Formats: sequence, structure tokens, C-alpha cells
Amino acid sequence: MKLLANIVWLVTGGWLIGLLYLLGAIVFFPLLPFLYGLIGYGFWPFGRRAISRSRLEEFSELSGKPETSLASGAKAVGFLANVLWAITFGWLLALAHIIGSLMNLALFWLVITIPNIVGHWKLIPTAFAPFRKVVVSSTLADEIESQLEKKRLGL
Repeated sequence: MKLLANIVWLVTGGWLIGLLYLLGAIVFFPLLPFLYGLIGYGFWPFGRRAISRSRLEEFSELSGKPETSLASGAKAVGFLANVLWAITFGWLLALAHIIGSLMNLALFWLVITIPNIVGHWKLIPTAFAPFRKVVVSSTLADEIESQLEKKRLGL
């Protein structure tokens, strides 16, 4: 089902969204390695979710496989990169997602465009501030969220 949704996404304009992400990554070429996941997420959004790196680090510590945590300097660089991205490409990509969702909403009678509306809205926060986020499979993201919620509740 995810494959079908991704194919419909790609055919109905996802290729254009993906190319916009690629263009932004090319302009920010020094930060390109951090944007690879975002580019793929723009082309194939279904079956994957973006989570914050801090949530992933917290889950890694909880599961007993701690990763090396980033220093506060790297967090500051991520914040500055997000600010720079937001004022250059972030707002353009978020606007493209809003317009894309409205276009898919206008074509809701085709039924196959309905998941694209959700896909566009799911990509808006990541499009606006992609740094310090990691794209993972939806099942892993659900597991991370459930484990962190159990920890928060003390279960």
C-alpha cells in the first residue's frame, strides 16, 4: 500500500516537490549529507516519518545502545542551519506543500489524491526546519514514540 501511495505521490506532483528539495540541497551543498534523507522523504514520503534527533538519542539511551551525543556546538550549528534554511528555502517548500495540498483537495473526487493531502501536511514542519531531524520508517517511529511515552509514564 505504501508503494502504491508513493507512486501516486510521485506521479501527481511529488517529483516536483522532490526536485525542489534537491535544488535546496544543492544550494546548501556543504550541508548536503544532512539533507539526503530529506530529499528521499520529499520523493517518497509514505511509510516514513521525520523525528527529532533528540528523541532518537533518548530512545537509543533507553534501549541500551547509546549513540554519541552531539555537543552543544553541533546543536547550535543545527539551529543556525535551520534558521538559514527557513528564510531561504523553508518557507518556499512549506508554501509549495500548502499549495500542493490545496490542489489535491480540489481533486478529492479522484479519491487517489486524498492521501497526498495528508502527505503534504506531514512534510510541512520538516520542509521548514529539516536539520536536527532524522527520517526513519513509520514502524520505527511508532516504536520510538511508544517507548518514550512508556518511560514518561513510568511503565
